[in-house]
Amino acid sequence: MNVPDLNLLIALDALLAEASVAGAARRLGLSASAMSRTLSRLRATTGDPLLVRAGRHMVLTPHAEAIRERTQHTLFDTLTLLRPSPAELALST
Repeated sequence: MNVPDLNLLIALDALLAEASVAGAARRLGLSASAMSRTLSRLRATTGDPLLVRAGRHMVLTPHAEAIRERTQHTLFDTLTLLRPSPAELALST
């Protein structure tokens, strides 16, 4: 089974929220070139360009617009799953 790199979900969320490679890079503390390479990986994984140039700006593709909210909710749910439960936090104090 070929499982995609789930770290891409964090980058995808940042790219869709910022609609900018540079903005997403700043948000995640990465260089613009690292985020650009990540966007290339996301394009290959999703089969969609996700962000395309429109004049001097980048815009989301229709597919990217369609998955933006779902991506945000999925990332939030995933991060919630990976946090310690309140019961475990209470035991550690």
